[in-house]
Amino acid sequence: MYIRSKRIYVADGCVSGIISVEDGKIADILNYNAKVSVDIEADAFRVLPGIIDTHNHGTMGYSLMGVEDEAEKEKNVRGYLKGLASQGVTACLPTADHALFKTIASVAKGEIDGARPIGIHSEGPYLNRVGEKGVDTGHPEVDLSYVKKMYEDSEGMLKLFAIAPELEGSKEVIEYLNSVGCRCAFAHSNMNYHEALEAFKWGISVTTHTANVMAGIHHRNMGGLGACLLCDDVYNELICDGLHVSNEMIELMLRVKNDPFNKVMMVSDNVPMGGAPIGRYNLGGLGLQVNIDEKGYCLSDTGRLCGSTVPVIKGIKNLVENVGIGMRNVIKMSSANPAKVYGAVNKGSIEKGKDADLIVIDDDYNVLYTISEGRIVYDHQKDTDVFNDEFLAAYKIA
Repeated sequence: MYIRSKRIYVADGCVSGIISVEDGKIADILNYNAKVSVDIEADAFRVLPGIIDTHNHGTMGYSLMGVEDEAEKEKNVRGYLKGLASQGVTACLPTADHALFKTIASVAKGEIDGARPIGIHSEGPYLNRVGEKGVDTGHPEVDLSYVKKMYEDSEGMLKLFAIAPELEGSKEVIEYLNSVGCRCAFAHSNMNYHEALEAFKWGISVTTHTANVMAGIHHRNMGGLGACLLCDDVYNELICDGLHVSNEMIELMLRVKNDPFNKVMMVSDNVPMGGAPIGRYNLGGLGLQVNIDEKGYCLSDTGRLCGSTVPVIKGIKNLVENVGIGMRNVIKMSSANPAKVYGAVNKGSIEKGKDADLIVIDDDYNVLYTISEGRIVYDHQKDTDVFNDEFLAAYKIA
Protein backbone atom coordinates (compact mmCIF):
# COMPACT_ATOMS: atom_id res chain seq x y z
CA MET A 1 0.00 0.00 0.00
CA TYR A 2 1.15 3.52 -0.81
CA ILE A 3 -0.24 6.72 0.71
CA ARG A 4 0.86 10.09 -0.66
CA SER A 5 0.57 13.43 1.12
CA LYS A 6 2.37 16.74 1.44
CA ARG A 7 1.59 16.78 5.17
CA ILE A 8 2.76 13.63 6.90
CA TYR A 9 3.29 14.18 10.63
CA VAL A 10 6.36 12.25 11.72
CA ALA A 11 8.01 12.59 15.13
CA ASP A 12 10.27 15.44 14.02
CA GLY A 13 7.63 17.50 12.22
CA CYS A 14 5.77 17.55 8.93
CA VAL A 15 7.14 16.07 5.71
CA SER A 16 5.90 15.35 2.20
CA GLY A 17 6.28 11.93 0.67
CA ILE A 18 4.74 8.55 0.06
CA ILE A 19 4.31 6.14 2.96
CA SER A 20 5.14 2.61 1.86
CA VAL A 21 3.30 -0.11 3.84
CA GLU A 22 4.35 -3.75 3.73
CA ASP A 23 3.15 -6.64 5.89
CA GLY A 24 1.34 -4.26 8.24
CA LYS A 25 4.45 -2.15 8.87
CA ILE A 26 5.75 1.19 7.63
CA ALA A 27 8.45 0.07 5.21
CA ASP A 28 9.67 3.56 4.30
CA ILE A 29 8.68 7.11 3.47
CA LEU A 30 9.52 7.55 -0.21
CA ASN A 31 10.13 10.71 -2.17
CA TYR A 32 6.88 12.50 -3.01
CA ASN A 33 7.50 11.97 -6.74
CA ALA A 34 8.48 8.31 -6.52
CA LYS A 35 7.10 6.23 -9.39
CA VAL A 36 4.68 3.93 -7.57
CA SER A 37 0.99 3.15 -7.85
CA VAL A 38 -0.57 5.21 -5.06
CA ASP A 39 -3.50 3.57 -3.21
CA ILE A 40 -4.61 6.58 -1.15
CA GLU A 41 -4.06 9.99 -2.70
CA ALA A 42 -4.08 12.29 0.31
CA ASP A 43 -2.33 15.22 -1.31
CA ALA A 44 -4.90 17.70 0.01
CA PHE A 45 -5.10 16.09 3.43
CA ARG A 46 -3.03 15.41 6.55
CA VAL A 47 -1.71 12.03 7.63
CA LEU A 48 -1.30 11.53 11.40
CA PRO A 49 -0.29 8.57 13.53
CA GLY A 50 -3.34 6.64 14.64
CA ILE A 51 -4.93 7.79 17.88
CA ILE A 52 -4.55 5.53 20.93
CA ASP A 53 -7.54 6.12 23.22
CA THR A 54 -6.99 4.51 26.61
CA HIS A 55 -10.18 5.69 28.32
CA ASN A 56 -13.35 4.98 26.36
CA HIS A 57 -16.53 3.24 27.62
CA GLY A 58 -18.33 3.05 24.30
CA THR A 59 -19.15 4.95 21.14
CA MET A 60 -21.41 5.03 18.09
CA GLY A 61 -24.22 3.25 19.93
CA TYR A 62 -22.06 0.40 21.24
CA SER A 63 -21.47 -0.04 24.95
CA LEU A 64 -18.92 -1.65 27.23
CA MET A 65 -21.18 -1.04 30.24
CA GLY A 66 -24.12 -3.06 31.49
CA VAL A 67 -23.98 -5.71 28.73
CA GLU A 68 -24.84 -9.04 30.29
CA ASP A 69 -26.37 -11.02 27.42
CA GLU A 70 -23.71 -13.33 25.99
CA ALA A 71 -24.95 -12.90 22.42
CA GLU A 72 -24.65 -9.12 22.70
CA LYS A 73 -21.16 -9.00 24.17
CA GLU A 74 -19.12 -9.74 21.05
CA LYS A 75 -21.46 -7.65 18.91
CA ASN A 76 -20.91 -4.66 21.16
CA VAL A 77 -17.15 -5.13 21.36
CA ARG A 78 -16.70 -5.46 17.60
CA GLY A 79 -19.12 -2.61 16.86
CA TYR A 80 -17.32 -0.44 19.39
CA LEU A 81 -13.93 -1.12 17.80
CA LYS A 82 -15.31 -0.25 14.36
CA GLY A 83 -16.85 2.90 15.80
CA LEU A 84 -13.50 3.92 17.23
CA ALA A 85 -11.89 3.42 13.83
CA SER A 86 -14.40 5.84 12.30
CA GLN A 87 -13.04 8.43 14.76
CA GLY A 88 -9.38 7.86 13.92
CA VAL A 89 -8.55 5.46 16.75
CA THR A 90 -6.25 2.62 15.72
CA ALA A 91 -5.51 1.16 19.15
CA CYS A 92 -7.24 1.35 22.53
CA LEU A 93 -7.67 0.18 26.08
CA PRO A 94 -11.40 -0.60 26.16
CA THR A 95 -12.75 0.79 29.44
CA ALA A 96 -15.05 -2.10 30.17
CA ASP A 97 -17.12 -3.79 32.81
CA HIS A 98 -15.59 -6.98 34.19
CA ALA A 99 -18.31 -8.96 32.42
CA LEU A 100 -16.71 -8.10 29.06
CA PHE A 101 -13.08 -8.89 29.89
CA LYS A 102 -13.13 -12.42 28.46
CA THR A 103 -14.89 -11.26 25.31
CA ILE A 104 -12.36 -8.49 24.70
CA ALA A 105 -9.45 -10.87 25.29
CA SER A 106 -10.95 -13.32 22.79
CA VAL A 107 -11.64 -10.69 20.12
CA ALA A 108 -8.14 -9.25 20.50
CA LYS A 109 -6.57 -12.54 19.41
CA GLY A 110 -8.00 -12.41 15.89
CA GLU A 111 -8.39 -10.08 12.93
CA ILE A 112 -10.36 -6.96 13.78
CA ASP A 113 -12.25 -4.62 11.48
CA GLY A 114 -11.53 -1.67 13.73
CA ALA A 115 -9.19 -0.42 16.45
CA ARG A 116 -6.83 -2.94 18.04
CA PRO A 117 -7.21 -3.54 21.82
CA ILE A 118 -3.73 -3.35 23.35
CA GLY A 119 -5.04 -3.94 26.86
CA ILE A 120 -8.10 -3.45 29.07
CA HIS A 121 -8.88 -0.53 31.38
CA SER A 122 -11.10 -0.93 34.44
CA GLU A 123 -12.35 2.35 35.89
CA GLY A 124 -13.42 1.07 39.27
CA PRO A 125 -15.36 -0.49 40.87
CA TYR A 126 -13.56 1.09 43.83
CA LEU A 127 -14.21 4.80 43.30
CA ASN A 128 -15.17 7.65 45.62
CA ARG A 129 -17.54 9.82 43.59
CA VAL A 130 -16.96 13.35 44.86
CA GLY A 131 -15.94 16.77 43.59
CA GLU A 132 -17.80 19.26 41.42
CA LYS A 133 -21.49 18.35 41.37
CA GLY A 134 -20.38 15.01 42.80
CA VAL A 135 -23.01 12.63 44.09
CA ASP A 136 -21.65 10.12 46.58
CA THR A 137 -23.46 6.93 45.64
CA GLY A 138 -21.28 4.72 47.83
CA HIS A 139 -18.89 2.02 46.72
CA PRO A 140 -18.26 -1.68 47.30
CA GLU A 141 -15.64 -2.71 49.84
CA VAL A 142 -12.24 -3.24 48.27
CA ASP A 143 -11.73 -6.97 47.69
CA LEU A 144 -8.26 -8.09 46.63
CA SER A 145 -9.47 -11.58 45.72
CA TYR A 146 -12.00 -10.09 43.31
CA VAL A 147 -9.30 -7.92 41.71
CA LYS A 148 -7.19 -11.03 41.19
CA LYS A 149 -10.18 -12.68 39.49
CA MET A 150 -10.56 -9.63 37.23
CA TYR A 151 -6.92 -9.90 36.19
CA GLU A 152 -7.26 -13.65 35.59
CA ASP A 153 -10.35 -13.15 33.41
CA SER A 154 -8.54 -10.52 31.36
CA GLU A 155 -5.95 -13.14 30.35
CA GLY A 156 -3.22 -10.68 31.25
CA MET A 157 -4.76 -7.84 29.23
CA LEU A 158 -5.70 -5.70 32.24
CA LYS A 159 -3.22 -2.83 31.82
CA LEU A 160 -4.89 -0.01 33.78
CA PHE A 161 -6.95 -0.09 36.96
CA ALA A 162 -8.43 3.15 38.28
CA ILE A 163 -9.02 3.37 42.03
CA ALA A 164 -9.67 5.93 44.77
CA PRO A 165 -6.65 5.31 47.02
CA GLU A 166 -8.34 6.62 50.18
CA LEU A 167 -10.53 3.50 50.29
CA GLU A 168 -9.46 0.90 52.82
CA GLY A 169 -7.56 -1.95 51.16
CA SER A 170 -6.57 0.05 48.08
CA LYS A 171 -2.84 -0.03 48.85
CA GLU A 172 -2.79 -3.83 48.72
CA VAL A 173 -4.65 -3.77 45.39
CA ILE A 174 -2.18 -1.26 43.93
CA GLU A 175 0.81 -3.29 45.06
CA TYR A 176 -0.65 -6.52 43.63
CA LEU A 177 -1.52 -4.99 40.27
CA ASN A 178 1.90 -3.42 39.94
CA SER A 179 3.43 -6.85 40.57
CA VAL A 180 1.61 -8.31 37.53
CA GLY A 181 2.38 -5.40 35.22
CA CYS A 182 -0.88 -3.48 35.48
CA ARG A 183 -0.66 0.28 36.02
CA CYS A 184 -2.87 1.92 38.63
CA ALA A 185 -4.57 5.28 38.28
CA PHE A 186 -5.61 7.91 40.81
CA ALA A 187 -9.35 8.26 40.16
CA HIS A 188 -12.56 9.73 41.61
CA SER A 189 -10.75 10.70 44.78
CA ASN A 190 -11.29 13.23 47.54
CA MET A 191 -7.66 13.12 48.72
CA ASN A 192 -5.89 16.38 49.37
CA TYR A 193 -2.48 17.31 47.97
CA HIS A 194 -0.28 15.64 50.59
CA GLU A 195 -2.46 12.52 50.82
CA ALA A 196 -2.35 12.08 47.05
CA LEU A 197 1.43 12.44 46.89
CA GLU A 198 1.76 9.73 49.54
CA ALA A 199 -0.62 7.44 47.62
CA PHE A 200 1.42 7.91 44.44
CA LYS A 201 4.36 6.31 46.28
CA TRP A 202 2.38 3.07 46.56
CA GLY A 203 2.63 2.56 42.81
CA ILE A 204 0.15 4.91 41.14
CA SER A 205 1.54 6.05 37.81
CA VAL A 206 -1.49 7.48 35.95
CA THR A 207 -4.15 10.03 36.87
CA THR A 208 -7.65 9.46 35.51
CA HIS A 209 -9.25 12.29 33.44
CA THR A 210 -7.07 14.75 35.33
CA ALA A 211 -8.98 17.64 36.95
CA ASN A 212 -12.32 15.84 36.71
CA VAL A 213 -13.76 14.21 39.84
CA MET A 214 -10.91 15.14 42.15
CA ALA A 215 -10.25 17.88 44.69
CA GLY A 216 -9.32 20.99 42.72
CA ILE A 217 -6.67 23.65 43.20
CA HIS A 218 -7.17 26.42 45.75
CA HIS A 219 -4.44 28.88 46.66
CA ARG A 220 -4.33 27.52 50.22
CA ASN A 221 -5.07 23.91 49.36
CA MET A 222 -3.62 22.42 46.18
CA GLY A 223 -5.93 19.42 46.25
CA GLY A 224 -5.46 16.15 44.42
CA LEU A 225 -5.23 18.03 41.13
CA GLY A 226 -2.20 19.95 42.36
CA ALA A 227 -0.50 16.68 43.23
CA CYS A 228 -1.28 15.23 39.80
CA LEU A 229 0.37 18.20 38.10
CA LEU A 230 3.38 18.65 40.37
CA CYS A 231 4.35 14.98 40.69
CA ASP A 232 6.78 14.23 37.87
CA ASP A 233 6.38 10.47 38.28
CA VAL A 234 2.77 10.25 37.10
CA TYR A 235 1.29 10.49 33.63
CA ASN A 236 -1.90 12.54 33.27
CA GLU A 237 -4.94 11.57 31.24
CA LEU A 238 -6.66 14.70 29.93
CA ILE A 239 -10.01 15.13 28.17
CA CYS A 240 -9.31 17.90 25.66
CA ASP A 241 -12.80 18.57 24.30
CA GLY A 242 -12.88 22.02 25.97
CA LEU A 243 -15.98 20.95 27.90
CA HIS A 244 -14.65 18.75 30.70
CA VAL A 245 -11.75 21.12 31.28
CA SER A 246 -11.89 24.68 30.00
CA ASN A 247 -9.31 25.68 27.42
CA GLU A 248 -7.83 28.20 29.84
CA MET A 249 -7.35 25.46 32.42
CA ILE A 250 -5.86 23.13 29.80
CA GLU A 251 -3.30 25.82 28.99
CA LEU A 252 -2.54 26.32 32.69
CA MET A 253 -2.12 22.58 33.26
CA LEU A 254 0.26 22.25 30.33
CA ARG A 255 2.32 25.15 31.63
CA VAL A 256 2.48 23.75 35.17
CA LYS A 257 3.24 20.11 34.33
CA ASN A 258 6.93 19.39 33.95
CA ASP A 259 7.62 18.07 30.42
CA PRO A 260 3.89 18.07 29.60
CA PHE A 261 4.11 16.88 26.01
CA ASN A 262 5.77 13.68 27.19
CA LYS A 263 3.58 13.24 30.27
CA VAL A 264 0.00 14.00 29.17
CA MET A 265 -2.22 11.47 27.34
CA MET A 266 -5.32 12.63 25.51
CA VAL A 267 -8.43 10.52 26.21
CA SER A 268 -12.08 10.82 25.25
CA ASP A 269 -13.95 9.17 28.16
CA ASN A 270 -16.62 8.53 25.54
CA VAL A 271 -19.87 6.76 26.36
CA PRO A 272 -22.18 4.90 23.93
CA MET A 273 -23.89 8.16 22.91
CA GLY A 274 -20.74 9.28 21.10
CA GLY A 275 -21.93 10.10 17.59
CA ALA A 276 -25.61 10.04 18.62
CA PRO A 277 -28.15 12.82 18.00
CA ILE A 278 -28.94 15.46 20.62
CA GLY A 279 -31.48 14.16 23.11
CA ARG A 280 -32.19 12.31 26.33
CA TYR A 281 -30.91 8.76 26.85
CA ASN A 282 -30.60 5.92 29.28
CA LEU A 283 -26.86 5.60 29.88
CA GLY A 284 -25.88 2.33 28.30
CA GLY A 285 -28.44 0.26 30.15
CA LEU A 286 -27.22 1.35 33.59
CA GLY A 287 -30.47 3.01 34.61
CA LEU A 288 -29.09 6.55 34.68
CA GLN A 289 -30.72 9.12 32.40
CA VAL A 290 -28.49 11.69 30.71
CA ASN A 291 -28.91 14.61 28.35
CA ILE A 292 -26.76 15.21 25.26
CA ASP A 293 -26.69 18.82 24.08
CA GLU A 294 -25.46 20.54 20.94
CA LYS A 295 -21.95 21.01 22.37
CA GLY A 296 -21.59 17.32 23.17
CA TYR A 297 -22.05 17.54 26.94
CA CYS A 298 -23.33 14.34 28.56
CA LEU A 299 -25.04 15.46 31.77
CA SER A 300 -27.30 13.96 34.41
CA ASP A 301 -30.33 15.95 35.54
CA THR A 302 -28.23 17.30 38.43
CA GLY A 303 -25.63 18.66 36.00
CA ARG A 304 -23.06 15.96 36.73
CA LEU A 305 -20.76 15.11 33.83
CA CYS A 306 -21.27 11.49 32.84
CA GLY A 307 -18.53 10.84 30.33
CA SER A 308 -18.14 12.44 26.94
CA THR A 309 -19.56 12.19 23.43
CA VAL A 310 -16.66 14.04 21.77
CA PRO A 311 -13.89 11.81 20.31
CA VAL A 312 -10.17 12.47 20.67
CA ILE A 313 -9.90 13.72 17.06
CA LYS A 314 -12.07 16.70 18.03
CA GLY A 315 -9.87 17.22 21.08
CA ILE A 316 -6.92 17.38 18.68
CA LYS A 317 -8.79 20.04 16.70
CA ASN A 318 -9.51 21.99 19.88
CA LEU A 319 -5.88 21.96 21.02
CA VAL A 320 -4.49 22.96 17.63
CA GLU A 321 -7.12 25.49 16.56
CA ASN A 322 -8.25 26.99 19.88
CA VAL A 323 -5.47 26.46 22.42
CA GLY A 324 -2.61 27.00 19.97
CA ILE A 325 -0.66 23.81 20.61
CA GLY A 326 1.43 22.68 17.63
CA MET A 327 0.45 19.43 15.94
CA ARG A 328 3.87 17.92 16.66
CA ASN A 329 3.20 18.13 20.41
CA VAL A 330 -0.47 17.21 20.14
CA ILE A 331 0.24 13.89 18.41
CA LYS A 332 2.67 13.03 21.18
CA MET A 333 -0.24 13.29 23.60
CA SER A 334 -2.72 11.47 21.35
CA SER A 335 -0.47 8.66 20.14
CA ALA A 336 3.18 8.45 21.22
CA ASN A 337 2.66 8.84 24.96
CA PRO A 338 -0.03 6.16 25.43
CA ALA A 339 2.02 3.80 23.24
CA LYS A 340 5.01 4.34 25.52
CA VAL A 341 3.08 4.09 28.79
CA TYR A 342 1.26 0.87 27.90
CA GLY A 343 4.15 -0.89 26.20
CA ALA A 344 2.93 -0.73 22.59
CA VAL A 345 6.48 -0.19 21.35
CA ASN A 346 5.57 -0.65 17.67
CA LYS A 347 2.84 1.99 17.73
CA GLY A 348 2.41 5.70 18.37
CA SER A 349 4.36 7.38 15.57
CA ILE A 350 4.99 7.31 11.84
CA GLU A 351 8.41 5.70 11.65
CA LYS A 352 10.06 3.06 9.51
CA GLY A 353 9.53 -0.38 11.04
CA LYS A 354 6.57 0.56 13.22
CA ASP A 355 3.00 -0.67 12.76
CA ALA A 356 1.22 1.09 9.92
CA ASP A 357 -1.31 2.79 12.21
CA LEU A 358 -2.33 5.89 10.27
CA ILE A 359 -5.24 8.26 9.82
CA VAL A 360 -6.03 10.62 6.98
CA ILE A 361 -7.99 13.74 7.96
CA ASP A 362 -9.28 16.79 6.13
CA ASP A 363 -8.72 20.35 7.29
CA ASP A 364 -11.85 20.25 9.46
CA TYR A 365 -10.49 17.18 11.26
CA ASN A 366 -12.97 14.77 9.71
CA VAL A 367 -11.53 11.26 9.49
CA LEU A 368 -11.38 10.01 5.91
CA TYR A 369 -9.36 6.82 6.32
CA THR A 370 -8.14 4.82 9.29
CA ILE A 371 -5.44 2.22 8.77
CA SER A 372 -4.63 -0.20 11.57
CA GLU A 373 -1.61 -2.47 11.18
CA GLY A 374 -1.63 -1.90 7.44
CA ARG A 375 -5.34 -2.60 6.87
CA ILE A 376 -7.96 -0.01 6.00
CA VAL A 377 -10.47 -0.38 8.83
CA TYR A 378 -12.43 2.78 8.05
CA ASP A 379 -13.13 4.34 4.65
CA HIS A 380 -15.47 7.34 4.74
CA GLN A 381 -16.81 6.52 1.29
CA LYS A 382 -17.72 2.90 2.12
CA ASP A 383 -18.38 2.81 5.87
CA THR A 384 -21.47 4.98 5.97
CA ASP A 385 -23.53 3.02 8.52
CA VAL A 386 -21.19 2.67 11.50
CA PHE A 387 -23.66 3.91 14.13
CA ASN A 388 -25.79 1.26 15.84
CA ASP A 389 -29.38 2.28 15.13
CA GLU A 390 -30.65 -0.41 17.51
CA PHE A 391 -29.16 1.65 20.33
CA LEU A 392 -31.40 4.60 19.49
CA ALA A 393 -34.49 2.41 19.57
CA ALA A 394 -33.51 0.94 22.93
CA TYR A 395 -32.06 3.89 24.83
CA LYS A 396 -33.15 7.20 23.29
CA ILE A 397 -35.97 8.69 25.38
CA ALA A 398 -36.65 11.95 23.57
